[in-house]
Amino acid sequence: MPLPALLCLCAAASFTSRGDYRLAGLFQMYAAGRRPAAGGRLRRVSPPRPAAATFKSHSYSLSQAMRFAAEEINNSSALLPNVTLGYGIHDTRSEPASLHATLRALARQGRQEVEVLPTFRHYEPEAAAAIRPDSTQLALTTVAVLSIFLIPEVNAAPLADEEQGSRGVMV
Repeated sequence: MPLPALLCLCAAASFTSRGDYRLAGLFQMYAAGRRPAAGGRLRRVSPPRPAAATFKSHSYSLSQAMRFAAEEINNSSALLPNVTLGYGIHDTRSEPASLHATLRALARQGRQEVEVLPTFRHYEPEAAAAIRPDSTQLALTTVAVLSIFLIPEVNAAPLADEEQGSRGVMV
């Protein structure tokens, strides 16, 4: 079994923690790779074949930093006394996975579905705040959904502009 899969299997139990307030960590642990089209003597125009997903160790490190920070806050009696901070770490490897993770963060406590209520005053989502993905495309999906429900979002790292290869910050 490859090391990234082993890391995810070993740490799967520690990717969620209950608390009075929960943070939703939306990290892109895997990215879809692309292989060039098979070439031979005759060059045919064909779409690139999808490759196996590649493990993103930086996102895994960010998720573990979030987990460590929540545990340190919970173990300190001076930071948030009488309050437990929980977390839920989700893999947002694609837009459907990102949308699913976002909706799971929006689900009311103890429920599986997202209810649209006539007023947001009585709405209590599972997550009090979210750490959004570092992929520009996935962050836009997350921002569009979470902003409707007034869930605060934080960047764990600067967003990468995949098209130009530069790094920028989205506020």
